[in-house]
Amino acid sequence: MLWNVDVFSEMERLRREMNNLFSNYEPASGATTYPLMNVYDDKDNIIVSAELPGLSKEQVNITFSDGTLALSGKQQPLAKTKGMTVIRKERSEGDFEKTLRVPVKIKQDAIRASFSNGILTVTLPKSEEVKPKTISIEAK
Repeated sequence: MLWNVDVFSEMERLRREMNNLFSNYEPASGATTYPLMNVYDDKDNIIVSAELPGLSKEQVNITFSDGTLALSGKQQPLAKTKGMTVIRKERSEGDFEKTLRVPVKIKQDAIRASFSNGILTVTLPKSEEVKPKTISIEAK
């Protein structure tokens, strides 16, 4: 029995299946979810920097509750692409939400956020009780 097989179609099907297989894979760091973010710790603050290209500050919501920072919003599709055929699509569209569990106590009333050139920076000041303390040694 002979099968009429289009090798290139089969390779494309295999590629799609492999992409689907790994599309739900997420490294432990969460590095593949939108928005991409870096988190820094200095002695006084936890600083979160998130990439949000093409968004304005009005399109982003920030909440902090029970030790969890949440960034959410909606990435609108470009209006110019309506009626066009997609050849390649890598940028996200639609609603997004990303949460980050903050492992130290934060002064909630002092949280600050700034947005510049598509980069959101959230500064979470640490509570006094979790900041490192310098202890002086008394001489006797």
